[in-house]
Amino acid sequence: PTDQSGTLMHWVLQMALDPHPGPDNPCAALQPYLELDDEAMAALAGLLVDEYAKRFLPEDTARFAYLLSRLKKSMTGLLCYLRDEQNQSRFRPVACELKIGSGADAVPGQLYHLSDGRTVQLVGTVDRADEWVEENGTRWVRVVDYKTGTKKLDLKEVYCGLDCQMLLYLFALKKEGKQRFGMDIEPAGVLYLPARDEILSAERNITPEQLQSQREKELRRTGLLLCEPEVLQAMEHEALQSPRFLPVRVNREGDVSGALASADQLGRLGQYVERLLHQIAREVRDGNIDADPCCHNEDGSVCKYC
Repeated sequence: PTDQSGTLMHWVLQMALDPHPGPDNPCAALQPYLELDDEAMAALAGLLVDEYAKRFLPEDTARFAYLLSRLKKSMTGLLCYLRDEQNQSRFRPVACELKIGSGADAVPGQLYHLSDGRTVQLVGTVDRADEWVEENGTRWVRVVDYKTGTKKLDLKEVYCGLDCQMLLYLFALKKEGKQRFGMDIEPAGVLYLPARDEILSAERNITPEQLQSQREKELRRTGLLLCEPEVLQAMEHEALQSPRFLPVRVNREGDVSGALASADQLGRLGQYVERLLHQIAREVRDGNIDADPCCHNEDGSVCKYC
């Protein structure tokens, strides 16, 4: 299961947080996720990990059993952390494994028209989409991506044509999401959620509270969020005072900083990403497939691992 751990974590989170669980979801008949205490959450994690192993992992050895027990512990901690976050947020999952492209329950894949008359269609899967509907009817949506490795949204890489996937999904939901959700959508941002079995370095005499604090630092999200105070507070009630989950900071004067962008900046970013997509599509069409990747330095070249 070492090679499968990322897939397993995605599946467990999809099953546990799915707002519309189907008959094949083991959580369909269980108590609502947000009402589970730590003990019940451990039982849920165990149930889902065992179910995944039964469906997808034929191996059955002592080492296999040990690795599954370790994954159950890490998933219990992650599920409890997500429960605590959602219990102090007005954003709620509206879709898990949301398809973009074609299909009855998918968001139509956005079509990008090239100058020669050809088109490019966006196709993909959003790990999770969260929404908050204001009293005035405005529907805010953020895109959440689960990462088993370390990942940060780097705008320098976006500028170079890399790391555009999450932004493309967000802007596709804004432009095409009405057909899926029945009303216009405003983009609230993108978030990467660490979903990994983290091994922490700590002193032997560390207290449970200190260990939990250290674990939460490792789980703090990265990404890019709309810098509207109302939206940030809807994501986390204490976002403007002492944020615990979001990639923002508050100084003594109460100024908020971090991975933030204005609505105008997000709009210009969307236009830039669309131009990049046109450029990439033209180069692929023209046969430009040289092994010439963008890299910041010699150690950062993907050719090193290819």
